[in-house]
Amino acid sequence: MHVNSTSTILLPNNINGRDIHSNIIPTVSNLKNMITKLQEANGNRDQLKPWDKRSYDAYNIDEIKPYLLEGTVQENIDLIKKHILRSNIKDLGPNCIDMYLVAYVAETHGPGKDELINYVFNHEISDKTNSAQAIWQVGRGDGVFLGILHNDGSIADWNFFASWIKGH
Repeated sequence: MHVNSTSTILLPNNINGRDIHSNIIPTVSNLKNMITKLQEANGNRDQLKPWDKRSYDAYNIDEIKPYLLEGTVQENIDLIKKHILRSNIKDLGPNCIDMYLVAYVAETHGPGKDELINYVFNHEISDKTNSAQAIWQVGRGDGVFLGILHNDGSIADWNFFASWIKGH
């Protein structure tokens, strides 16, 4: 576990029984583009490209789709953040968990893409550079879009992470 600089929040490497080192290699697709494509398809998941379907499934979008189709960008960001916090962590797929892994590495080992890639290799998550880069690209990209990560992967919204860790 890692305590942030205010010594109030612990970052475990296992969240409510969900290991952050397994089932985390995503197909490169970002949340923002997937939402746009879903709206363009009038909510029809079948019209999404395979990589966008993986993002859709990773976030369990079926549960919030009607609201997502009608919301503004900011409303959708707020909706997805609440949805993540309400979801059972074990039901969330790689794209979503990658945000946590990027934050975890940034806060425990140091921020940035190189630190994340080294962590992926050193912890035998993958031995493929492309997989490590996909984790960085998806985790950081989705986290920045949601406003929970900074561009370097460090945590921008500690309240969100505290709630996520606590399971509410």
